[in-house]
Amino acid sequence: MDQILGFAPVGVVTFGGLALLIGVAVLIHTQHLVATADIPRSSLGATKSVAVVQPIHADATNCTELWIEQRIDHFSWLPAEAVDSVNDNATPSGLPATYQQRYLLNDQFWDPSDKKAPVFFYTGNEGDVTLYTNHTGLIWENAREFKALIVFAEHRYYGKSFPFGDKYMDHLGYLTHDQALADYTELVYALQQQYNVFNHPVIAFGGSYGGMLSAWFRMKYPNIIAGAIAASAPIYGFGGFPEFDGEKYWQVVTRDASPAAGSAENCVPNVKKSWTQLFELAKTDSGRATLSSLFQLCEPLTSEKQGEDLAMSVLFAFDTLAMGDFPYPSSYLTGGAVELPAWPVREACSHLAGDFDAPEGSENTTLLEALRDAANVFHNATQDLKCFKIPTLWDYDGIWDYQYCTEMLPQETYFSTNGETDMFWPHNITFEEIRAHCQRDWHTTPDPDSIRVSYGDEMLRSASNIVFSNGLLDPWSSAGVLHTPKNAKVTIVEIAEGAHHLDLFFSHPKDPAAVIAARKTEIKMIHKWIDEFAAYK
Repeated sequence: MDQILGFAPVGVVTFGGLALLIGVAVLIHTQHLVATADIPRSSLGATKSVAVVQPIHADATNCTELWIEQRIDHFSWLPAEAVDSVNDNATPSGLPATYQQRYLLNDQFWDPSDKKAPVFFYTGNEGDVTLYTNHTGLIWENAREFKALIVFAEHRYYGKSFPFGDKYMDHLGYLTHDQALADYTELVYALQQQYNVFNHPVIAFGGSYGGMLSAWFRMKYPNIIAGAIAASAPIYGFGGFPEFDGEKYWQVVTRDASPAAGSAENCVPNVKKSWTQLFELAKTDSGRATLSSLFQLCEPLTSEKQGEDLAMSVLFAFDTLAMGDFPYPSSYLTGGAVELPAWPVREACSHLAGDFDAPEGSENTTLLEALRDAANVFHNATQDLKCFKIPTLWDYDGIWDYQYCTEMLPQETYFSTNGETDMFWPHNITFEEIRAHCQRDWHTTPDPDSIRVSYGDEMLRSASNIVFSNGLLDPWSSAGVLHTPKNAKVTIVEIAEGAHHLDLFFSHPKDPAAVIAARKTEIKMIHKWIDEFAAYK
């Protein structure tokens, strides 16, 4: 869900690694950084400790890096011998197959003598847990007041937490949100034993996919989680929800590029009319040569189909900028390496603010040049791009595509555009096409109903003590909880000028009033949940 760019000093841009969805961190990478999911690493290394100093710097360096042994399969018996690739005839040990899950812990503010002192537990997303540790200011800025124990848990199959080590790609069947939640329950239980916190409330935090996990953590294990902050959590983004419409995602991206969100008046109409020329040029050898030169492609276009691949790379540039449409320069989507500008959609649209004449033939390319420059606010954030490599589906989604092809965890790669209510071109994607792709590439059949069956419909009857926050500039708000369901004991927070889980970030002088108010509401609800928890103890 979260799109995160990674950078290093090279000039060829490629995409790789994790999903466009999170934080949802998701990683879209340039060649500047290799995706952690693409580097098989043993997670069996020794625990590293990092000294905590005063004052707290509020990032991963203030944490102790720890490991917990987790069962690979929490719901059936997988023997330890299943991971023994050396001895296929090993004698049954009667032990379960396990892996080492990483988590980061800070106990600087922890006061076990205060029965209201909570555990602040971040439910890790589809990425390296240090990313979320470094950016979740809502936890760090309030830990002292609450005397909280801080825990950031890493999601299995991401970061350094790989079941089966470097053989993980052969065993993706254990990559499910249910298994991840079970990991988190075991980690909480282990911490309760170690720190004697059975009588202390646990508050879950998460953004994007992590926000979905925090909400589901509370819904599925209310005996463990006293409350949850679910920021930018698109829990309705499944085909099984009748009201869900993936096209609405692109409507929000388009709105961000309109005057309603502060962008140039001509941006949306100029983007709309650029596609006709781009696709026309892609039909001929000479036209493809023009596009290859214009967009500085590392590999020249050789087919008409690649014209749409090029167009998709522009679409996903706007997609990422919309998710990261923050009011100040931010390096969150670049993995901390380089800052995107404040209000990056407005910056991109500044290149498309002119009155471009309708292109006549292939010689007038000024509109496409402006489209390229707009996309390069994202693609060339380092300002040192030498050439651009058009990404593949694997580059966009990585193993998140497997999670989509099983549980259909939301992924905008598969959301249709219509060219009418959005600024793109008609591109319809059917479930039959998705199913065929999943069966061909992953040998799975996606189930659009599994999440709804597990957690209920949009009435959220089983939900309580959850804050669902959504920034209205964030395209994932199109699949979020924007209205309080009848009888549901949840709190809805809308952030008018907020992008993807801005409320989880550190406070900033340029924060809009709505995000400041959102954080106050979230802290108020955490106090309420803790008081209710303490009243029953």
